Amino acid sequence: MLFSRDLIPTVLAMALSVTRAEAAIAIGIAAGFNVMWIEGGDPCRWDRINDNGQNPCNVPLANPLDNGFKYRLQGCGGPSLWLTNEDGSFNSNCRLAEANLSCNVHRSYICG
Repeated sequence: MLFSRDLIPTVLAMALSVTRAEAAIAIGIAAGFNVMWIEGGDPCRWDRINDNGQNPCNVPLANPLDNGFKYRLQGCGGPSLWLTNEDGSFNSNCRLAEANLSCNVHRSYICG
C-alpha cells in the first residue's frame, strides 16, 4: 500500500493547501478615495478604504472585494506595507506598482 490509512488525511490536506487560489490585491486612488480591488480584475470595481489624504492603514473595508474577502492595509509610515485578512492574520507583502488605469484609477501597490 502506497499510503497508510493514517497518512491519507494529511496528504489530502497538503494537496488542498497547495492548490488554494490566492488573489493579488491592488491598492490605489480613485474618485478622491483610497481604494482596493482584485489585481487583474476590473479596476473600476474598487472598494473604498477611506478618503484620499487619510491614513489608509488598519481601516476595515465596509464591503468584501469581488473574491468575498475583506482585507486591511498595514505598515503606513514604515519601510514597507503589507495586507492582513479580516481576522488580523498576515496575508501578503505589498510592492510598489504604480500605473494609471481605466476609470481614472491610479494603482500604487500590489499585495500578493
